[in-house]
Amino acid sequence: MGRSPSLSSLIARQMIDRLPVEAQRSLKRSLGRDVRRRISVADLDRELLKAADVFSTSEDDARALLETFELDLPTDRPPDPFSDRYREWTWELYRLISGRATYSSSNEASPFDLERAIQRPFPFQTGSATVVGDDLVARGHLLRCIGNSRSRLTPPARIVEFGPGWGNLTLDLVSTGFDVTAVEVDESFCTLIDERCSSPELLNVVHADMLDFVADDPYDAAIFFESFHHCSDHLGMLKNLHEIVRPDGPIFFASEPVQKMAYPWGPRLDGLSLWSTRTYGWLELGFDSHYFSQALETTGWKGHRIRSGVSQRRDDVILALRDRSSKSSPAAM
Repeated sequence: MGRSPSLSSLIARQMIDRLPVEAQRSLKRSLGRDVRRRISVADLDRELLKAADVFSTSEDDARALLETFELDLPTDRPPDPFSDRYREWTWELYRLISGRATYSSSNEASPFDLERAIQRPFPFQTGSATVVGDDLVARGHLLRCIGNSRSRLTPPARIVEFGPGWGNLTLDLVSTGFDVTAVEVDESFCTLIDERCSSPELLNVVHADMLDFVADDPYDAAIFFESFHHCSDHLGMLKNLHEIVRPDGPIFFASEPVQKMAYPWGPRLDGLSLWSTRTYGWLELGFDSHYFSQALETTGWKGHRIRSGVSQRRDDVILALRDRSSKSSPAAM
């Protein structure tokens, strides 16, 4: 059996997590730990071609290869992350990484074979026990948060899920007895979710961009599972949620890239995110933890991170509730 980490090592890990990103990298270098290589845009296609070749034989090896590098962060970043100048900086960075002149939500389409996906959807079709295990752990942590949070959601509560993709979490929720509205921009995913669901009376699939969705009646809760970082106007979406969820209803942000970053928010620069953006044109945003808290507060929400482990992790859940102490009016912003 493996040894459990000591108390001192857990405390040390938490202290490292609190350091700025660059300080963490310097410390890791001094300790001889692996640090990602910095590459330029000119090197990007060459590195991604290597990964494409490895993906053809091993999902795990390809992901490991993508973990070895990241894109150099541009130095011309505007200081105010809420400004129009900063927003345009993020779009220019997206255009640079994606090689596309513009972004459209139609870029979020995922090519797949419908019949194969009905029998074996992602992540199972990767053939990677690691990828499957990580997905199951993340979904399990979110479901526990839904049941254990102060909201105490129980079936048949009405939940709106934005960007359900393959529909794995959607089916978890429906199978548990929740009444789910799944809002998905990719029509192929809408068809897949309908085909996979064995309890259609509890599921309503809506083909729409999350930013365009309007609720006929407020929902008991809203969920973003690995989807909020694809939203092209995250502040606008946070404001919209006040009209979508009842006043005391929770918002769950699960397995979203809300972590310590070297910049407040914008396209992520790690290898896997670069692969997704360059190959498919997907919008792969990341949010610094401090900035995300500010974004929630600015739009009338208060967030609380529910960790899945000792240190901050990607599969943590952020639970947001309406900030009763806030004097700001999202509609006036």
